[in-house]
Amino acid sequence: MNLTAAIALLALLFAAINSTAGFTFTSNNQRSDLNCSNVDYSPCTCDENSMVACDQIPIKTLRSAFAKMAAHDLTGLKLTLSPAEKDLIPDDFLGQMNLAGDLIIYCRDSKRLRVSQKAFQHSAATITRVFIDGCDLGQQPNLSFMSRFNHMMALVIKNSKNFKSFKGLPSQSPALSYLYITHSRGFEALAPDAVALPALRVLYLNFNQLNDASAAKLFKALAGSSTDSLTEIRLDENKLTKIPDAIKSLAKLEQLELGFNEIAVISKNSLPVNNTGTNGLAFSLQKNPIATIEPGAFGGNIGNSNYVKLQDIQLTQLDPKIFKPVLQRMLIRSKKVLGRTPFLYLGNNAIQCDCHLAWLVRDNRNLLNYIEGAKCSDSRELIDLKADDYHVIAI
Repeated sequence: MNLTAAIALLALLFAAINSTAGFTFTSNNQRSDLNCSNVDYSPCTCDENSMVACDQIPIKTLRSAFAKMAAHDLTGLKLTLSPAEKDLIPDDFLGQMNLAGDLIIYCRDSKRLRVSQKAFQHSAATITRVFIDGCDLGQQPNLSFMSRFNHMMALVIKNSKNFKSFKGLPSQSPALSYLYITHSRGFEALAPDAVALPALRVLYLNFNQLNDASAAKLFKALAGSSTDSLTEIRLDENKLTKIPDAIKSLAKLEQLELGFNEIAVISKNSLPVNNTGTNGLAFSLQKNPIATIEPGAFGGNIGNSNYVKLQDIQLTQLDPKIFKPVLQRMLIRSKKVLGRTPFLYLGNNAIQCDCHLAWLVRDNRNLLNYIEGAKCSDSRELIDLKADDYHVIAI
């Protein structure tokens, strides 16, 4: 995928994740030989992007209508399920039509989603993205209806609950690179069915109220075969008390978001030490009640990246064994990557600006250029501290 296509895909996913009333959709699969004027999609509607939308129409009615339509490609289908719907989405749901684009399923009032394994079998090779929003998955034993979606690049599940199993995702797919599961609940009954996703690059599991056990289940199910492909993970806004064990084995990870959790300890071996990512590891642990950072916790490539965010973590001291190597890597990176200064963000921490800071303020003053937002417990800015005030032996 070239850079322009990647940016377009990420923009679409971002819009979908942040929409509060279902998914915001812009089709990029338009075809010159299809428009809304030459096909009657009643009782559904068709917009200017040739997106067919079916809003709370009974499944049986849709199946009957689709069966009468001639064979042609759809560029997108948005299916909104009524809370009163009792039927599952059946085999060959689209009749002779082929969905060559995006499948969006929106459940009103947490409608229980049920999809037959062969519901979209004739479109399996052409569906590119799947969005599921607001659905109760308690009666959907697995995701086998996607098992042959080998060209699906992204799966987004939002505002959903009662997850049973991810078995059925297209195993060994070379295309599935983006997997977003956000603002969802009910992972307690998730089966330990591991799915091989060797092309997975971006995994978002934020805003799910995940505890340590649920996070471990999700990583086992979704990321066990992705240790050499994952470059970005979001786990912010959950209820984690530790960094998931699976994180340390992700050698190519370049971005890790763990802010707004309940993590108290950053242990020496909790982050990837043997990180081989070309951009280092940028990560955030802001707004966590961190009581202990073990020496060596920020080893490897940490600091050789755009940022390390440690705002509002109750930090009171800057141990040179922990922070000096990080800041030195940032100094080196700033010389290699011109115009992009990396920063260690330390805002909202009451740093004790006593003699323990001599290593930084007096002996390595140039490293202060890579610290952003740091203040002393008496509200002085770290950058304003004078080297002459630190008359101690250099560390």
